[in-house]
Amino acid sequence: MHDERQKPEAINTLRRQLTMGAAVSTLLPWAAPAMAQQASLEGVDLAPTVTAYGQKLVLNGSAVRKRGYFKADVTALYLPEKMSSPDAIYKLDGVRRIQLNILRRFTSSTITRIFLADFKEAATEEEFKRLIGPIGQIGAAYANVKEVVKGDVVNLDWVPGRGWLATHNGKSLNEVDGKPLVIKDELAYQIYMRMYIGQGAPADLRNGLLGLTKG
Repeated sequence: MHDERQKPEAINTLRRQLTMGAAVSTLLPWAAPAMAQQASLEGVDLAPTVTAYGQKLVLNGSAVRKRGYFKADVTALYLPEKMSSPDAIYKLDGVRRIQLNILRRFTSSTITRIFLADFKEAATEEEFKRLIGPIGQIGAAYANVKEVVKGDVVNLDWVPGRGWLATHNGKSLNEVDGKPLVIKDELAYQIYMRMYIGQGAPADLRNGLLGLTKG
């Protein structure tokens, strides 16, 4: 009889513990960002957040960019907040980062040729003519990279007030003959982004960067 009387009390205690556990669990999501794991694609680890020029950015999406049959790089898009609309991203007033995690070797001449072909395809004829100056500046920045190899990281950023800033493995590319290379035409950067998230970009690349599919 003693054991039978204890059963209701034990059951009530268990219920209270379960209820408390459920209540506590509702408070835990605040810790999720701190525990967020890196995304991994083609063996490349992508940080869920980065700090660029004093601003915290989140990984919007990622995808493998191909050149013909070859995988060229793991492209990642970092923004101040997640967005799935290209138009909203183009108009965003904040730091934007396109990060290229290189998967194979490319020479400087190949990099420049690919950039010019892709840029011309993404721009209208009028835009391309208007942007000859900035295009030349971007080409000069690319020329600072003699080659890229697997494992290299290239960051291509738009920073309000400072313009287009690029680095290769942390080294600035915004310099020519010891002089600063200032590229402040935002339209040029927007067209550059079209190469990745515009309607003319490969669907798997665009959808991955917009976070519509897993990279």
